Amino acid sequence: MMDETKSLRILLIEDAEFEAEVFQRALRSCDFAHSMVRVANGEDALSLLRRERGYEDAEMPHVVLLDLHLPKMSGRDVLQAIRSDASLAHLFVIVCSASEEPNDVKQCYQASANAYITKPLGIVALREMMNKLGDFLLTVATLPPR
Repeated sequence: MMDETKSLRILLIEDAEFEAEVFQRALRSCDFAHSMVRVANGEDALSLLRRERGYEDAEMPHVVLLDLHLPKMSGRDVLQAIRSDASLAHLFVIVCSASEEPNDVKQCYQASANAYITKPLGIVALREMMNKLGDFLLTVATLPPR
């Protein structure tokens, strides 16, 4: 069980309303304290992370869950922008995609994703995955200071 005094701030970058809702429902029943903010495209994600264009008061997330297929700016481009921005490069970025294509996985790791997770089917499997992820990030890993 995780230390109840710790809370994980999550930025979900997901354009599909249904999938975002499944993430939110799964997280509500997880065993760790958290907050989640969701944006639906890559441009808004970078604005939030850079605290500009309406996101000036946004808190920096501990972890970014990044879909690959986004409108306006692809997930790969968002990852590249994060890694090339010195003020954001420290972020823990997990690509969370439906794609199991080996080339997608390889490209994301080459672009310095911290992890690549294939989206599980169903809310129960997603909750289990998120609990494992929360446990790892809050009790095993040392996340970079903000």
